[in-house]
Amino acid sequence: MSQENARYRITRLSFIGNQLLDEGAEVEYEGEPGSALEPLNDAAKAAKKKAEKTRGKSVDDDPAPVASVINDDGVDNDNVDENGAFSDDEASLRQQYEELFNEKPGNMKAETMKERIAKKRKELGV
Repeated sequence: MSQENARYRITRLSFIGNQLLDEGAEVEYEGEPGSALEPLNDAAKAAKKKAEKTRGKSVDDDPAPVASVINDDGVDNDNVDENGAFSDDEASLRQQYEELFNEKPGNMKAETMKERIAKKRKELGV
């Protein structure tokens, strides 16, 4: 009995298997699928679910909103510890941004990230 290969549709320009592939292309991919790969068959759905679980998320879970206060200096002091590291909420928000936009948010304020994430989710119907 042969095992079904995982097939995906690419949702944005992506570099996969040493190739730059356009949005809408369909590929077989045996690695861990990222946010730019939409599952097309049962093997891909199982791989995507496993990848989400590995990252500590469930594909059925809707991320909780993250509350944040930005001070006049533009620094989110509530989400930075004494060593300058981001809190779990800030790190979660940055991870959500990176998964949706396939790029790091840089020094973007938490409120700006939240607004852009909400707008992108609305566009995607999520």
